[in-house]
Amino acid sequence: MNSDLYLDKTRLRKERYQEYLRQNRLRKQKEREEKRLNTQKAIETALKITANTTITLVACLSIKQMLPYHLTQQARLAEIEAEIAKIKPRVERLEEEFAETFDPKLARKIIEKNSYKVEPDSRPIFFLPQGE
Repeated sequence: MNSDLYLDKTRLRKERYQEYLRQNRLRKQKEREEKRLNTQKAIETALKITANTTITLVACLSIKQMLPYHLTQQARLAEIEAEIAKIKPRVERLEEEFAETFDPKLARKIIEKNSYKVEPDSRPIFFLPQGE
């Protein structure tokens, strides 16, 4: 009977030990899997940070290169706007003259203004110097 009890205890210990070993293996496998997943996540995060940093640097360098060009274009635009403001009154005067040129009601006045022709029924007036 003692030997049966001893065998049962031994078998129980052996089964417990085997269960312990199996659980230990499973725990180690899970740890390795978690470690692998964490490493993959770390690598992915590092690559994302590197890519975003690279994109940011390229954008900053592009802005740095484009800023002088932009400022030059703004200066040219301001210069052109100043010239337009200076020429605008002349253009408005020429537009008025152009409109008058094609107005049929004012045709006689324009002819008189641009040439020596006058209406046949009008008389020319000549001014003489006063001393004579």
